[in-house]
Amino acid sequence: MIQEAAREILIRTKRKIYSSNLGNNATAFVGNGLDFSELREYHFGDDVRKINWKATAREQRPYINLFTEERELNIVLAFMIGGGIAFGSRRIKQETMAEVLAILGYSAMKNSDNITPLFFSDHEEFFRKPTKNISALHEIVPAALEADAMRKRVDYAAFCDYVMHRIKRRSVLFIIGDFQEEKIDLSTLSARNEIYAVIVRDRFEESPKFGGAIDLIDPATLGSGSFDFDERMLRRYEAEVASHDKALAEHFLAHKIAYTKIYTDEDPWYKLNNLVK
Repeated sequence: MIQEAAREILIRTKRKIYSSNLGNNATAFVGNGLDFSELREYHFGDDVRKINWKATAREQRPYINLFTEERELNIVLAFMIGGGIAFGSRRIKQETMAEVLAILGYSAMKNSDNITPLFFSDHEEFFRKPTKNISALHEIVPAALEADAMRKRVDYAAFCDYVMHRIKRRSVLFIIGDFQEEKIDLSTLSARNEIYAVIVRDRFEESPKFGGAIDLIDPATLGSGSFDFDERMLRRYEAEVASHDKALAEHFLAHKIAYTKIYTDEDPWYKLNNLVK
């Protein structure tokens, strides 16, 4: 069953990628390449060898040259495993996340970039060294579908610490998860890497449509309880979800993290295409 689902995702995704231009985009990394990007006013600590003396003389204050690096990228595909990804009213979030993984993987390889797959909960679940071998996706996508998310929580502090120590090279990070955790701080990663957050959600969990006594199970602990929901409680829940997502968006904006939200009833292709553009 899982192998069939993985094969369907891989075939559908590969067909889309190799008939499109997804992935042919410049990195935001600044380096010593030959592709001039822009001028920026000198800040304390900048490399003085990059000072543009003509612009400095003209403006009467120091300016430096910025360049877009011309080099092979390392694309880290971080698949965040928490109990919540096992939920879905039409399609489980985990399956949608696996398709996102396939799209980004094929896109990177089409662009001749390395991919580094990383599955993480509060510890490393799966890691593979950087590769350009397209057959690696035939291992990675089924592994994403098979990953047991129950009784697990995502620890973003542990994730950031892990990436900073394990992946020494500056990279492009695509972090794929439902981002429902209370404390999400990616500031340490964004200072060294280019980060894209792909939020995968189910519409029902943001705006549930039910009422009365409901038995619920927490997928992160498998604890259960019975709750009596009325209209007022549902509206309060929706407001808390909106508040959480507003704070998350503000954090992303403050640290120059690009992001998109993909629902389980959507084709991930279109929003990912807009994200990388």
